[in-house]
This record gives sequence, structure tokens and C-alpha cells, in this order.
Amino acid sequence: MKGPAALLLARRRRQFASYLRSLVSLVQRKDLVFTPELIERPEAKRGLVLSPHCDDDVIGLGGLMHRHAQDRDSLTILYFAGTAIADGEGAGSMGARRREEARRATAILGIEAPDLVFLDQHDGGIRPTPHLLDRLVRILAEKSPEVVYLPWFLENHVDHVAVNAVFREAWGRWRRKCTVYAYEVWTPLIPNRIVDITRDVEIKKEALSQYASQLEEVDYVGTTLALNRYRSVANLKGRGYAEAFLCMDVKEYLDLLSRWFRDPFIEHLFG
Repeated sequence: MKGPAALLLARRRRQFASYLRSLVSLVQRKDLVFTPELIERPEAKRGLVLSPHCDDDVIGLGGLMHRHAQDRDSLTILYFAGTAIADGEGAGSMGARRREEARRATAILGIEAPDLVFLDQHDGGIRPTPHLLDRLVRILAEKSPEVVYLPWFLENHVDHVAVNAVFREAWGRWRRKCTVYAYEVWTPLIPNRIVDITRDVEIKKEALSQYASQLEEVDYVGTTLALNRYRSVANLKGRGYAEAFLCMDVKEYLDLLSRWFRDPFIEHLFG
């Protein structure tokens, strides 16, 4: 095999090797083996959600976001990409449409518009640039989150991996203690925390249904609720709905992330 096909295969082999190394690191931790811990919600009262695109937050943790809102916690959501509005564009532009969908969805969950931050990166173009890092560091310093939610680093979407790269660089400048709750959107993770969202699932469904621009392409409502239904199997005997998370101290999580980022292809993109 020669040419581009051979290069692609070699790249995939390297990625898979990194995946296996990360997987071994995960399962060697005693609290990540067998049944995940069922929790009502994290104890933190100040949270920051890093969402690559409008809808990723609701897909990954819409039920838990509703729980935070009910408890009147401080929860700020950062939307990284897809919401830019160019000069001369009106309410009908895709950026404006996605912003409005995010506002409606989070309002249903009980989160107010001032707690939404749109970072206006291009889809597929999230990178740890100086400007983006400065903004995230300022937000971290202002909000001082006890818990940071972000898509886990083995997600099969370049923007989701990129958000991890941006957070890694920003935390290196902020360096405060916090807990990471990594969530799943495109790729199921290996969870050590499960949140029962059975009582929140209809609210989550209604919130996710606001993303008409995204539902035109994929039935995210159906696929998300199917995953949440599956996640109830270990702790709830398959009765109800749950959201799954990989919970780690920030330093532990970023150490694991760094191992994955040693893959030459990933390092080339975000290193």
C-alpha cells in the first residue's frame, strides 16, 4: 500500500495505540472499574460548561444543567464555535439562529441568558490561539468554577478534542483547584459517575428540541435519549435515564489528556 492510503492507515494505527494507552490508564484506577458511582449531582455550586457547539451541552449534560438551575447554582456556559455573526448578517443567519436556539434551550433548563458566552470560533477551527486563551483565562478567573464540564478527550470530533487543548493551555495560566466532569456527545466514554436524570428527561428533551437547525441533519433527540436510556443499565437496572461522566481532579485529567496528545497527529493539530 502506498501514497495517501498508507499514510492514513499509519496515522490511524498511531491514534489507536494512544487510545489503548489511555484506556489502560483509566481501567487501572480502582474507582473506574465495574459499576460507576451513582450521584444526585456534583457538590459544586459554581460550574463552567465548555460546549464546542450550541447543543453539545444539552446533549451531554442537559439533565444535570437543569439540576444545577433548580438548586440556584452559578453555571456559565461557553459556546466555542458556530455562532459568529458577520457584518450585515441579520437574524436569519446561521450564527444568529444558533445563538437564539441556545438561548431558548437553556431558558427551558432554567439558565438565564447572561450566563451564556459565545466565543464565535469557526466550526472546525477551534485552536488555542492567544486571543481565545485570554478570554478563557479571564472567564476562569472571574467565575472561579469548582467544576468544569467539557467533552472528553477521545470524542470523535475535532472541535471537541480542540476544546480540551484550549482548556489545558488556559488552566496552565489559571492553575486553580477544580474538578473535571468530562461528558459524552459523539463517543461513549468510560464513566465513573452516573447522574439519574429520569425526572429531568422531559425537560432535556424539550430543550434539545429547540435546535431545529441541527435536527434538520440528525435526530439528536432520539439518539441522545437512547444513550441516556442505555446509561441507566448499570445503576438503575435499565429503568429510567442517566447521564455519564468521567470525573477526575483537574491535574489527573490533564495528565491523561497529555498522554493522548503525545500522538503525533494530535500533537500536530493542537500541540
